Amino acid sequence: MPSMKAIAAFQALPASDPKSFVEIQQEIPTATGRDLLIRINAISINPVDYKERQGIEGHLDAPLVLGWDACGEVVAVGESVVNFKVGDKVISAGEINRPGSYAQYQLVDERITGPKPANLSDEEAATLPLTALAAWEALFDRLKIPNAKNGAPSELLVIGGAGGVGSMAIQFARQFSNCTIIATASRSETQEWCRNLGAHHTIDHSADIKQQLLDIGYETVPYILNCSNNLPYWEIMSQLVSPEGAICLLASTKAKLDLDLYMAKSVQINYQLMFTRSLFQTKTMQLQGDFLERLAEMITTGQIKHTMTENFGPMTVESISKAHVRVESGRMIGKIAISGMQ
Repeated sequence: MPSMKAIAAFQALPASDPKSFVEIQQEIPTATGRDLLIRINAISINPVDYKERQGIEGHLDAPLVLGWDACGEVVAVGESVVNFKVGDKVISAGEINRPGSYAQYQLVDERITGPKPANLSDEEAATLPLTALAAWEALFDRLKIPNAKNGAPSELLVIGGAGGVGSMAIQFARQFSNCTIIATASRSETQEWCRNLGAHHTIDHSADIKQQLLDIGYETVPYILNCSNNLPYWEIMSQLVSPEGAICLLASTKAKLDLDLYMAKSVQINYQLMFTRSLFQTKTMQLQGDFLERLAEMITTGQIKHTMTENFGPMTVESISKAHVRVESGRMIGKIAISGMQ
């Protein structure tokens, strides 16, 4: 059987450990059903990558191939595929319960796959799918922010605005809602990044958020998207959210959270996991592919920008390890891209 190279993790070592990732040989998978076999031209790194690595218990017998952002070319299709053909350039955020994109080839379901924006490099395009899907679904499926044509003026607080999801959420909210966007960022360069993407105001989440909101004229806000950890902001969010407002959370929380903080205001608390639709094969799974097709148009017309800020070169054990260290630092602006294996 034809084989391919992949980069795998077997144990939860620190990303800086030379043994944290290993290059392996695997059989090239076969596309069946609605699957596309993609030759990987570029990938991007997300916090879920290192969280999955850190969650490994003991030493795995089988390799864990991570990676949930990819741009590549379709080289084979399953017998039930209807939307793509061999030779198409595509982007996908993959599925969390299948082998990932740290490889030369990957199987992805066509329903969660979209066309590569024609005006972007493979590396730029690879930074889009996961964070764009997470941001769009958080704003419009979970928080249910009205679109610009139907919605009255409102306010959105984005906690952690300079990261991957926050960077896309700011753009989508600015383009498709009537929200005044308040983004949190703790450094001058990250605040400037958020403003350049469309944030009306920036405040420092390492200082008194409540007072800073008051200083710009807001006692509470109806919508909060927390792109950071939940525990540090749990109590303050209950003070900042408006009565009958809504909060969307992206991160898992091991600690127990006091939901009663939100009871008096009848606040809606939503979780957003980009993988839910593919993990459970929901009836709305095709919406992700439809959105990625729409996203390609947004990018091509200049309505939305890609968020690649760093390119770590070809995919190797060393570049993957370096990227994990960088993302784990918590000081990312935008996204890291890595080219395909040479």
